[in-house]
Amino acid sequence: MAEKTLGILELENEPITRPGFLAGPGTFQFRVKRIKVVGATTQRVTSGDRSVTSNYVECARKLENQGVTAIIANCGFAHLYQAEVAAAVSVPVALSSLLLVPFVAKTLPRGGNVGIVTYDANKLREDHFVAAGWSSAERHVPVVGIEGSKSWHRLSQTAPDAEPAELVEDVLIAARRLLKSEPEVAALVFECTAFPIAAEAVRRETGLPVVDCTVLAKMLIEVSPSHNNR
Repeated sequence: MAEKTLGILELENEPITRPGFLAGPGTFQFRVKRIKVVGATTQRVTSGDRSVTSNYVECARKLENQGVTAIIANCGFAHLYQAEVAAAVSVPVALSSLLLVPFVAKTLPRGGNVGIVTYDANKLREDHFVAAGWSSAERHVPVVGIEGSKSWHRLSQTAPDAEPAELVEDVLIAARRLLKSEPEVAALVFECTAFPIAAEAVRRETGLPVVDCTVLAKMLIEVSPSHNNR
């Protein structure tokens, strides 16, 4: 049986290759193929620039032709291009952990809410939620970001090199702020693909379930076929 392979649509900005990050060694126990989406800078994608949609589609097709069995992206804001990318290929596509919000919400006790920790709360909008299949009118999902922090500035660079301890602390600070203002939050979804490195620290401190892009990728690989038909 052919080995399953995850395809990752990457920002034009250089990925962080430190251990614990999406492009770091040992993050996944299955094969990974990566492709850089030309024009997809952090600034353009987080601003919702639709002009890069065709570039995402083209790169997804290239990944499929290279034999990947599922496709994700290394920026949760890329979910605005989910519909077009998914329609262009025949393998499962999930471009953001925002897709997991309704699922996680269903697992919580009555009165419990899902909270989102994002790269920039000022840029995460209703159209991102709708693209993920839900809306703020249907469910209360409070959002907090790390905007203004040192990590936020580092991650915006062309060649970002976030300091792991610094990033973990910035995510913890954001999570604390969210839980203080929204005590009904009973689970957290990390939008940013740099945040998995902080997931275990947040779980330990808060006692809450935390899901992120690595959880999404593993779920997607589990349900994908062992090979594509192209």
